[in-house]
Amino acid sequence: MSILYTNVPPMVKPSDKKSIRDTFEEVLAQSDKLEVAVGYVSVKGLQRIDELVEKYKIKDIKLACGMYSVDGLPESIKNEIIRLHEKWRGVGIGEIYVVKNMDYHGKLYNFWKDGKPFRSIVGSANLGALAPTGRTMRQYELANTIENEKENQELAEFIDDLIKKCCVSADNMDSIKVVHERIELLNAIEDVSELTESSVQSFSKKENGIVVRVPIKAPKFANRFSTDRKDYASSNINVCYGKGRKGKNGKYTRRNWFETQITVSVDITRDPDYPKDKPFFLVTDDGYMFEAHTTAQNNKQLTAYGDDRIFGRWIKGRLVAAGLLKAFDDADQDPERLGVVTEEMLEKSNMKVLELHKTNEKRLGKVYARNERNRLDKKHSTEEPLDVWTIHFSN
Repeated sequence: MSILYTNVPPMVKPSDKKSIRDTFEEVLAQSDKLEVAVGYVSVKGLQRIDELVEKYKIKDIKLACGMYSVDGLPESIKNEIIRLHEKWRGVGIGEIYVVKNMDYHGKLYNFWKDGKPFRSIVGSANLGALAPTGRTMRQYELANTIENEKENQELAEFIDDLIKKCCVSADNMDSIKVVHERIELLNAIEDVSELTESSVQSFSKKENGIVVRVPIKAPKFANRFSTDRKDYASSNINVCYGKGRKGKNGKYTRRNWFETQITVSVDITRDPDYPKDKPFFLVTDDGYMFEAHTTAQNNKQLTAYGDDRIFGRWIKGRLVAAGLLKAFDDADQDPERLGVVTEEMLEKSNMKVLELHKTNEKRLGKVYARNERNRLDKKHSTEEPLDVWTIHFSN
């Protein structure tokens, strides 16, 4: 047995001792099979283990994630687990599993060569320790190696037992709750309130059966550069990639990347329950509340009231938090169009259809006057009771 350390000043690793990360890679380089059972994983940790599995040509890998059965699986981690699981399954080297019936908090790495486990690392290090970011860069871990043949075999049998008795495969995670991570792009944005989970549930209980469902038009990834209208590459969810806004000098300027609207078909706007005339409150399923309205000809555009960027920060921010979309300050900074919302992203996030559910609740909200051009006059407003709708997505 040898003790493994972490380098976090002032607790710098002794010069004659080994670190957890270096030892993991050193032992993996001698292996042809790896089995891992940890409590938590991170997106960066998953990506790092994938890099190392590829680098050292590991022929067999199993990874069990143990601490998500009760509190749920963050969406960005779920998406990365699915991506990696499909990749490993596709090349026939392994699978990822999630514990479904208890909280497993162990941290165990079991290395094999020629059909036998020959080394293990056991300690406090979850998978994120392989690629620490943010707060985990100051998180100190300790571990030790197990070199005894009998003990390594016992640990291998433990992982096998855990997977057989307690886990579901990553392609069968419907029973695992998905947690929508907080959207950093909405932090401290004026006119956006954060709600507790119990508040969101309270509004949901007041839904009165009136539902408006709006399909979101977005291009396929392969068509994100298309100029054909039917490909939706410049649809209003991606309006910043369109021609832009025409100025008084006749020139067009690109819209802000966050400026986002949802275009609603005439069949839906004709529905007598479709919200028109007055703004209304939206309560999102991930815990935000802000005013919205329908605007433009025949009220065909659905967006946040007073600032289209709020809607974009919510929808696009949700995809960014899920690890599916890259945020940009300006569309001109995105020649590869990696900031385009695509049909595949919406499918993966269960976001192809926007659902508005009306409640019996009303809340006092801000209603702006209109100027001579029928645009919102933000210098003059009144407070009025406004309808409250809950909003979430489906496929």
